[in-house]
Amino acid sequence: MKHWIERALNVGPGDLRLGSLLSACLFLVMGSYKIGGVAGAALFLSRFQASQLAYAQIASSVLVAVIIAGYVAIARRFLFRDLLVGSMLFFSANCAVFWGLAHYYSRLIWVFPAFYVWVKIFGALGATQVWTLANYVLTTREAKRVFGMVGGGGIAGCIFAGFLSNRMAQGFGTESLLLAMTLFILICAGLVILVWRSGRVLVGDGQRTGGGSTETAPRNLTASLQLLFSSPYFRAIAAVICFSSLVTTLTDWQFLAIGKQFLVKKDVMAAFFGDFYFYAGILGLLFQLLLTARFLRRFGIGAALFVLPVTVFMGSTGVLVLGTLASAVALHGGDRVLGYSIDKSSAELLYLPISAGVKLQVKWFIDTVIWRMGDGLSGVIVVIFATYLHFSPRQISWIVLLLVTGWLAAVSVVRRQYVATLRESIRQHRFDVEQASAPVLDRSATDLLTTNLSASDPQDILYALSLFEVEQQRAVHPAIRALLSHSAPEVRRKAISILSASGDQTVRPDMERLLRDPDLDVRTEALLYLTHNAHVDPLELIEEVGAFPDFSVRSAVVAFLVRPGQAQNLEAARQILDAMVSEQGADGQRTKVEAARLLGLLPDSFNPLLLTLLADADTAVAQEAIRSVGKLRQRRLVPGLLDSLENHELRAEAAKALGEFGDTIIGALRDHLGDSSVAIEARREIPALLVRIGTPAAAQVLMENLLESDITLRFRIISALNKLCRVHPEIETDVQTLETVLAAEILGHYRSYQILDKMGAAGDSQDPAVKETIQQELERIFRLLGLLYPDLDLHAAYLGLQSESVSVHGNALEFLDTVLKSELRDMLVPLLDGKVTVGERARLANRLVRAQFESREHAVVALMKSDDPWLRSCGAYAIGTFGLKSLEGELNRCLNDADPLLRETARAAKLRLEAPVTKAIP
Repeated sequence: MKHWIERALNVGPGDLRLGSLLSACLFLVMGSYKIGGVAGAALFLSRFQASQLAYAQIASSVLVAVIIAGYVAIARRFLFRDLLVGSMLFFSANCAVFWGLAHYYSRLIWVFPAFYVWVKIFGALGATQVWTLANYVLTTREAKRVFGMVGGGGIAGCIFAGFLSNRMAQGFGTESLLLAMTLFILICAGLVILVWRSGRVLVGDGQRTGGGSTETAPRNLTASLQLLFSSPYFRAIAAVICFSSLVTTLTDWQFLAIGKQFLVKKDVMAAFFGDFYFYAGILGLLFQLLLTARFLRRFGIGAALFVLPVTVFMGSTGVLVLGTLASAVALHGGDRVLGYSIDKSSAELLYLPISAGVKLQVKWFIDTVIWRMGDGLSGVIVVIFATYLHFSPRQISWIVLLLVTGWLAAVSVVRRQYVATLRESIRQHRFDVEQASAPVLDRSATDLLTTNLSASDPQDILYALSLFEVEQQRAVHPAIRALLSHSAPEVRRKAISILSASGDQTVRPDMERLLRDPDLDVRTEALLYLTHNAHVDPLELIEEVGAFPDFSVRSAVVAFLVRPGQAQNLEAARQILDAMVSEQGADGQRTKVEAARLLGLLPDSFNPLLLTLLADADTAVAQEAIRSVGKLRQRRLVPGLLDSLENHELRAEAAKALGEFGDTIIGALRDHLGDSSVAIEARREIPALLVRIGTPAAAQVLMENLLESDITLRFRIISALNKLCRVHPEIETDVQTLETVLAAEILGHYRSYQILDKMGAAGDSQDPAVKETIQQELERIFRLLGLLYPDLDLHAAYLGLQSESVSVHGNALEFLDTVLKSELRDMLVPLLDGKVTVGERARLANRLVRAQFESREHAVVALMKSDDPWLRSCGAYAIGTFGLKSLEGELNRCLNDADPLLRETARAAKLRLEAPVTKAIP
């Protein structure tokens, strides 16, 4: 029964109890307010003219500001719950006093305008208190579901008030309505206590607690006013509320004034007004329960806020043309029906992205002072145009039409600001999450060297030098020259190597000195520097200094022989290099490493030797050869680099070297990425290479492979495209292709829930493998969304959805619900809403995915046929756990799979299959 009611009211599981309590509170408050409105209008108009209502409205707006100032001062000293309960008890006592005065002292003429003004004050405070309480206990997503129900309670209160006002006015007189108000407000005080005791009050940090705090209470009217003007979003809300109050109060006056022309007696007016509110309330309740929540989910609050002003514009046009009581009823009826359903729920949602720390100050000020300021302004308009310029109620529609234009403009502004505020809310959460864990990026090489090259530990210095060495622009830093005198020989040798690569000529005297360094490796590096950069004969240096290892001598001689000039002899240099490349034995590795490094500095005619070294079995030799290929950037050597991607020890260096080629090897990378015969480990390195190249052609290659079947490779392709478009926003992507891939990812995600549902899993948290897989699916979906909507910070929304804070999670969902297209929103948001169960997602998947799983066996087979090793492991586990002997063949094939986790899971499942258990998947 409860489930049926939840579905009928379009609320989520667990929302019904709290929504019912809040709905009952608003029912009693709005019922009391409407009863007071009927009684106050009838009693006032029985003694005064309709035009004199304007003075009462002006008085009410002034008094509201004064009373709110006192209320704010009191609010600082009391718990919010006690403040609400105390206010309700105070209002209830006021009603009893007014009833006594109206019943026993009816000759006191001031009682009736005083009661009319008091009703306006109660309307400003009472309903605002209930909606503020709802903002405290509901998150953004909960509110979007529950506000329709809560607003329905308010409308039901209006219906009941209309019915009760009609019956009591005819049977007991208008004054008796005040006794009903006294009782209803008293009951509402008890309901507030029940809501508070539910233990779901949201405080400033966004977490649920059972208590409250006065820290978020408004300090004073000045502070609230300053806060209001400090934010364009707050100002936009205030403008919408002010225009709404101003326009609807004018239409309310038109309705009363035209009614006064046709209805004269006090009790007749009270009965008519009661009937009006009764039938308008019924229509409003139908709108609220059947349309509001669905309209908000379908179109968002931006469209919903336009509904009422457009309706009032059309209704005012009707009054201007016809001027009849029926046209006034239609105008005011549209206002009442929509104002307390779609428009009220939408306006309340505007406050949800605001933190609890400032919400109370802003909301109270806007909903009381700003709202009643609209009442006061409408009173001023009536006094000027109706009293002094003698405009008829019909002609006031000209003013209404002009004001509605401003109202529509204000709605347009607040709609944009709402999205911006939601984005900023989840972006702030993203900053809070990332600032503690994100590394310091984009620091210049100069700053890094200045800080680290003065370290005392040689290993720290070598690390800093290695970072400098990989910089593409190797500008010489004075700190490196100073390291030529460092006490550690390995530091001196590394510094010489970097200075040689950069061609720094200023350190030649230091190099001549270092030829006599006590360390052999340092002397070798100095010899190679002088040979490469000072153009000296290495044999003369060797003869002068002596004590050089054989490989350094040969390397220096080769460098001398290949230098253009009279001494150039390429054939002799080739013979020496052939001997170095072919050398074996204990010294062979160091000699071949030196040959590989030297080949990176020599002409292209020695490329065949470099290909030989690329295929060398020694990792150090092959890595040095790869670096040399990156320096030479000869396309003929690219196939050798691509082959090196298959070796996990060479993969990083090969990728770095390939990146040096830039756009010239896009074709080779495209062929390699799309070739299924190439090892998958090698193909998975290509996306990062394409990011490094960073051209439109690179982006096109990634786009062409977005539907790659390998899960890991597809994720890397999507991630690479994200990075590429972020760094180079000028690169255009194919929107239709992205939407196709996104749809496929979303359907695949729904299919995962079909499998979970058929396997009887309670949720994705039951198995870490399934949880990880589903998380990866969601990340791919959000990365694709980031490509489709580059102007929206969807990564921040993704991080917000991972937050444990219910308010941050709700704001992230609301942001997506607001900015995404309706078709995409309807598919995606149910996957992200924690209130939607696995079963509900599976049922939605059954509508979206034509192929359904008729049995548990079918679901497990789908797992076993997945490209994801995690899901295949889950399938193997399920075969053993559920004792599915019909799938034993699938299990046997897993025993020989290349994936070790799958093999181990299959072995364990095989044992369970031979001795079945009835335990469900944990």
